[in-house]
Amino acid sequence: MRLAISNLGKSFQGVPVLRDVSFEVGHGELVSIIGPSGVGKTTLLHIIAGLERADRGHVATDRPITRERPAILVFQDYVLFPNMTVFENVAFGLRARRLARAEIRRRVTDMLGYFHLQDRARAYPAQLSGGQRQRVALARAMVVEPALLLLDEPFANLDRNLKMETALFIRATQREFSTTTVSVTHDLEEALAMSDRIGIMLDGRLRQYASPREVYLRPADEETARFLGPVNRLEPAQAALLGLPAEAALLRPESLCLTVDDDGPGRIESLHFAGHYISYQVSLHGAALTVYSLAPVGETGQRVRVGLCASGADLRTSIDNDTYPTHGS
Repeated sequence: MRLAISNLGKSFQGVPVLRDVSFEVGHGELVSIIGPSGVGKTTLLHIIAGLERADRGHVATDRPITRERPAILVFQDYVLFPNMTVFENVAFGLRARRLARAEIRRRVTDMLGYFHLQDRARAYPAQLSGGQRQRVALARAMVVEPALLLLDEPFANLDRNLKMETALFIRATQREFSTTTVSVTHDLEEALAMSDRIGIMLDGRLRQYASPREVYLRPADEETARFLGPVNRLEPAQAALLGLPAEAALLRPESLCLTVDDDGPGRIESLHFAGHYISYQVSLHGAALTVYSLAPVGETGQRVRVGLCASGADLRTSIDNDTYPTHGS
């Protein structure tokens, strides 16, 4: 199924929540709309699902959504039936369609096997971990073969160490079933890992809609860039010291490299170990820079030279704050 969102607008009590939001989702694509809490992501998802009505604009698909091929929304809190077993939860939609008992058992058993839940078939939701409850909710959605899958904050109730594992599992599931999927989330890393395209929503507007790499490395404006992670702003004269053209004013911390040099123009002001990288705060000709390094480079107080890493050219971004990109495919 292909999905087209055109010029959606929505206000609550006179306060705009969505402002002319437009984008397209191709058949079998997984798209994530990301943004901070309260930016309108869930409202957008509810409009696509038919739970809310837009004030203007429209939602269109290239084929009708029917009882046989529905749009399924997986809620943030999963909404499992507490008095039903895992098997009964997953079978619920099939039983509502009055399928034959043998067909229901076959399809549910297959789905539980795919989601690694066969040994939990007789368990109740209260006996499951957060990750297991989410898989039950996904299995219940996928067993009815939806034309469109909608995920509301799929990582919200998961432990941090489960989030990336779940993101990759959602991606594998979506590819296995070729289900057109829209997810809304504020979990950046997971969304970048699992999505074909990313939409950045800020202040009710879709600021950018492109591939994860394009959004991260070529953000539409500085606010979008900073939402996706730390950036260093350099004035033209400071950029020139790194051999950059004046318009290359923003740099990701990972695009910079440090070299200890007693005569270097920069100075390490502080550093902290962040697990898979070390974050350095460096002063350079009036600029306060953040630099990420995989290995130790120097200590607080040491003089350093700052330059672009080998991949720095790919991480540079030029920002025009007066324009927004064209949305859509």
